[in-house]
Amino acid sequence: MPWMIAAKERLTRLFSRSPILDLPALKRALGASSRTTVFHALSAAGYFSSYSHAGRYYTLANIPRFDEDGLWAHGEALFSKDRTLRATLQRLIVTAPTGKTHAELQARLRLNVHNTLLNLVADNKISRAEIEGLYLYASGD
Repeated sequence: MPWMIAAKERLTRLFSRSPILDLPALKRALGASSRTTVFHALSAAGYFSSYSHAGRYYTLANIPRFDEDGLWAHGEALFSKDRTLRATLQRLIVTAPTGKTHAELQARLRLNVHNTLLNLVADNKISRAEIEGLYLYASGD
């Protein structure tokens, strides 16, 4: 697919100038009118979408330098090696020997995590206990 090879090369050049981009910028750069075209090119190149800003920002998979928690930020755009806020929260909680408080998680992830935590509890992916007025989240096991 010659178009896909050219699109991957164009994306590589584009992201070398700006490490994160939104969909309108990607559409303009690729000369694409369709979201599907952009996502085919991103998929071929390998990418992450932000867990913040409702997934509005994109970066190529080789750009982020994830920290020890698997997180990377560029400005206010936040990315996780787990790709989604839900998966990131679950991993951070399940791997924490003593669990994590709501405040710790919110501070670390830099956004409101309340609803996602409640959904994880409702789905029995994690457990929640109130201790001295704080909610502690731990592995569902």
